[in-house]
Amino acid sequence: MNRSTLTTLILLATFGLGSLAANPVLYWNDQALHATRLSRKPPPVAALHFGTFHAAIFDTVNGFDQTYEPWLVDEAAPAGANRDAAIAAAAYLVLQNIWGNEVNPRVMKKAYDEALEDIPAGPARDSGIAWGRQVAQAILDERAKSGLDQPYAGEITSTEIGKWRETPPAFRPPVSPAVAHVTPFVMTAPDQFRAPPPLPLDSEEYAAELAYTAKVGARDEAERDEYQTLSTPFWADDLGTATPAGHWCVIAQDVARKKELSVEETAHMFALLTLATADAGISSWESKFYYLHWRPETALREVTEDINEHAEAEPEFIPNMASPAHPTYTSAHSTFTGASSRMLALYIGSDDFEFTSTSDGLPGVVRSYDSFSDASIELNMSRVWGGIHTMLDVVEGRRIGMEIADYVFANALQKRE
Repeated sequence: MNRSTLTTLILLATFGLGSLAANPVLYWNDQALHATRLSRKPPPVAALHFGTFHAAIFDTVNGFDQTYEPWLVDEAAPAGANRDAAIAAAAYLVLQNIWGNEVNPRVMKKAYDEALEDIPAGPARDSGIAWGRQVAQAILDERAKSGLDQPYAGEITSTEIGKWRETPPAFRPPVSPAVAHVTPFVMTAPDQFRAPPPLPLDSEEYAAELAYTAKVGARDEAERDEYQTLSTPFWADDLGTATPAGHWCVIAQDVARKKELSVEETAHMFALLTLATADAGISSWESKFYYLHWRPETALREVTEDINEHAEAEPEFIPNMASPAHPTYTSAHSTFTGASSRMLALYIGSDDFEFTSTSDGLPGVVRSYDSFSDASIELNMSRVWGGIHTMLDVVEGRRIGMEIADYVFANALQKRE
């Protein structure tokens, strides 16, 4: 048996695991998480895909009772259609279209077949499948016009002082700059929540921020404890993981189970969550490429007295984790997490919620939190302990992410009177 065949068999054995019997939305969320890990989508693109995926499931579910305003498809599902079949058809079509080039089609087909096997064949199932496919195709067609496939026209790298340039060890080109101009899901424009300008390069405040990152975020001899050091890989959520948006989709599954949300409520919560994280990614990328601010490691190595008389150069500085391949301001992960943590708090009516979280980047480790904010703040600090951000990067990112969640919650998928 060759390696490719063995890998396929393993995926076929595990991909379909989920919560089908209890809640098909959770089952299909699992499939999107698995597909994201396998496809190695970069975080901002993965967030857009999660938004499309859950918008399709939500509009499909909403068509049955039309309890909420839709994201796009404002039609009633056919009378007598089977809702579970509709959810399966919508989710499967989006999976095929978004992740189909990276995930073995047999894997996705197995998940789809499992979702349908307990639904009796007949007009109700057929009608449900047709409805789910109709909704999903409409949403796929709409998002195909978002501009993600169009090249970014602005500057993406520079050797100018203060501007972002590729960082070691891989010196990777910037990740997905086109996300900066993508049509949002709910926001009015990519720059609606643009961050205020970063600190002036010559300011005493900026020198203090760099010094703090150097102190706690260096790879060697840093002032941090073991928990803080391990926080960096725990919240890394980079390529090959569920990504930041997916990490919070995992946490949201815990919310849905503990709160015993109905299928309709679960679809609603996941749609709001992923629409907010998708727009958070667009907003962060817009700020990143608008300001094109350099990473702390570049600043620490290149700062001179002429640039900032208050700063002390650290020419040998190596961060605790490799700097992601995009400008530093604002922290995208902090923006994703600010939006996610705020949206979950808004949905259940409280920030206080005891939960545990696992990590794709630190397998086997489980961490406990008393609130969504606790996890969000720890994530912020993990980026500073990783040496890849200053405090302003993460604080502004979280603040803007929370504002985006507030905006999405107030303006999208509202309950009908």
